Amino acid sequence: MSSPSSPTPAPSAAERAQRQQQVVQALLSCVPEHALLWQTEDTTPYECDGLTAYRQRPLVVCLPETEEEVQAVLQTCHRLQVPVVARGAGTGLSGGAMP
Repeated sequence: MSSPSSPTPAPSAAERAQRQQQVVQALLSCVPEHALLWQTEDTTPYECDGLTAYRQRPLVVCLPETEEEVQAVLQTCHRLQVPVVARGAGTGLSGGAMP
């Protein structure tokens, strides 16, 4: 019988900032700069949907405008092993916009 694996520790602020910069730079080749949000004040509204009991601020919010941009973003995130949480209006009460 195998033992349960330990949860991965949360990254330090410096590690998060470094990873965020890496992801932002990669996504800038997929979408225009105005379609990326990564500053705290810009990403905070995306930390939960209508279910406010659970919050997690996203590393980056990407707002692609075309099917081609969506495809490029998903391919880039897959290559970088960045989880993607698709989000609609964010008004649900189910926690569907949570990672």
